[in-house]
Amino acid sequence: MYNEQYRLNWVPYYPYPHVYPFLRYPPVEVTRFQRSAHTSCQLMSEAQILLEKVQGDTNFAHELKDAAQKNDHSHLEMLIRSAGVTSSFHTAFTPDAIRIDLTAGNEDNCSEVTVKLCW
Repeated sequence: MYNEQYRLNWVPYYPYPHVYPFLRYPPVEVTRFQRSAHTSCQLMSEAQILLEKVQGDTNFAHELKDAAQKNDHSHLEMLIRSAGVTSSFHTAFTPDAIRIDLTAGNEDNCSEVTVKLCW
């Protein structure tokens, strides 16, 4: 009986829960968080411009997919830039999809927006 009660009350991860109330966290600072949100909104605007171009221009969509299938990175970059993307980006593609990672391009701002389109 004693072993059963001990087993039910035993806490395997941290046996001293009374210490938790004494932990101190630094004050919440949101300046960088808000700057990141602002940059992400700008990246999303560029992503939307690119998506609208793919959606509305059949020739552009055809050229983009063709360049990806031919592994022509320079033409692919030129097409994405011509759609209005000015931010840094990285592309990756598979037989099923293309992924475009838009980034802010600086160390201080860690914002990134990823667009994945299946074909």
